[in-house]
Amino acid sequence: MSTGSPIQRHPENPRYFLYDGKPLVLITATEHYGAVINRNFDYCRYLEDAADKRQTLSRCFLLFRELEGIPLNPHSPCKPLPGEYVAPFLRTGPGFATDGYGKFDLTQWDPEYFERLHGFLTEAARRGVIVELTLFSNTYGDLVWNLNPFNIKNNVNGVGDIAWQDYNSMRDRSLFELQMAYVRKVVQEVNQHDNFYFEVCNEPFGNHPGHASVAEIEAWQDAVRATIREEEARLAKQHMIFQVPVEEWRTDGPLDRLADAETVDGINFHDYQKLTYKGIVLPPMGRFMQRDLNLARVIYLWTVGHAIGKPMVFDEDNACTNGLDEESWTIHRKRAWGVVCSGGHYDMIDFSIQASGQETGTPASQAHIRTWMKHLSSFIHGVDFLHMTPVRDFAAQLPEHTIAATLANAGQEYVIYLADKREIEHPGHGDPCGGTMVFELPAGKYKVRRYDPASGEYVGDAQSIEGGEVSVDVPSFTHDVVVYIKAR
Repeated sequence: MSTGSPIQRHPENPRYFLYDGKPLVLITATEHYGAVINRNFDYCRYLEDAADKRQTLSRCFLLFRELEGIPLNPHSPCKPLPGEYVAPFLRTGPGFATDGYGKFDLTQWDPEYFERLHGFLTEAARRGVIVELTLFSNTYGDLVWNLNPFNIKNNVNGVGDIAWQDYNSMRDRSLFELQMAYVRKVVQEVNQHDNFYFEVCNEPFGNHPGHASVAEIEAWQDAVRATIREEEARLAKQHMIFQVPVEEWRTDGPLDRLADAETVDGINFHDYQKLTYKGIVLPPMGRFMQRDLNLARVIYLWTVGHAIGKPMVFDEDNACTNGLDEESWTIHRKRAWGVVCSGGHYDMIDFSIQASGQETGTPASQAHIRTWMKHLSSFIHGVDFLHMTPVRDFAAQLPEHTIAATLANAGQEYVIYLADKREIEHPGHGDPCGGTMVFELPAGKYKVRRYDPASGEYVGDAQSIEGGEVSVDVPSFTHDVVVYIKAR
């Protein structure tokens, strides 16, 4: 448990974090965000396993809930049974919400909700887990919007008679004022805790024809951020605020605004986004649950974004989270290593984790993705990542069919993540790779070792090399291997 200040950007390298006196990388295969809002979710069991797997992050939705039965991911902690949904607001009636239970009074707070929120943060802190508190979310369509307490169908306050596309805007001024009252209440309640940061809104979309523009969505997010800052200015502790770029309907969105915003401490990314930064096109990293590997795009975004100088979190990787099998989890393992070895932080949803007794996943997920994420966290926290920088095209030559992500502290320490870049539909996918790597090192003596991300062990014998143009033979491997170099 932290005994000092809230988690913050590290003063020596603001792309990473400082927590409890130690540098930190955020890495997780998180439950699907329902730890607080789902009464049936045993968050202590979940957190105990997360700590065992050296997970350093859990993402937590504070209000948003989804509908059960969506074919791609029909069940998750974020889809509580109607009577098990715990909201910040009391259900007072009169009348019934769309889920068959009493309507909410948006001016009255539910003690059970805040007891769960405090409990989750406290238990996470005991285990060294950071929590992203996501205040709002896009509601995506009428089905999910119709579940929201801020929808006029579900509250007694007469607000929220708007389309779902306008919920994350200030078009309904009365609704906006109650949204900000909710923000202030949450900020006040959680201020005592050190192990969290805020996210303003999950996946905000703008420019739907006839609805709120990107500028309106951004103005609303600015107002949420300002409310957090104003409220915390009166409180004992100040916490970081993260935002994800607003998705511009059918166009590329500029990343520059968030990169330059002084009151945005870090930037979250999702795989669907089409972005630009200083005129450079950053293409989407994948299609929703379509089993895309796209390692070149993943590595490119984080190495280009290094110049921003803020933490960059792959906040929700949904490449193939619905595929609860070794092949799908291998894609996520490779994308996670690609992000972390490009200077970033990584979060995927683990849909093997469910409420009502399955809070630690399944035997298969325990044996695969959950253990693999432990290996990643153990490895990166065992090297001096704080003083490393991602390097594009570090190697002049790589084995056939591979791509590399490299972190380097020149002349001292190098982490080269080498992966088979072939997509699952490509011929030869899953066949062994191997061959020669060629790269330059400063003058000096070095030791080279190979690390297996799947087993979490160093493999083969260490090799001694000297600086200059170096050739390293990489024996046959399947999917990925780490080449670790350290000065002697």
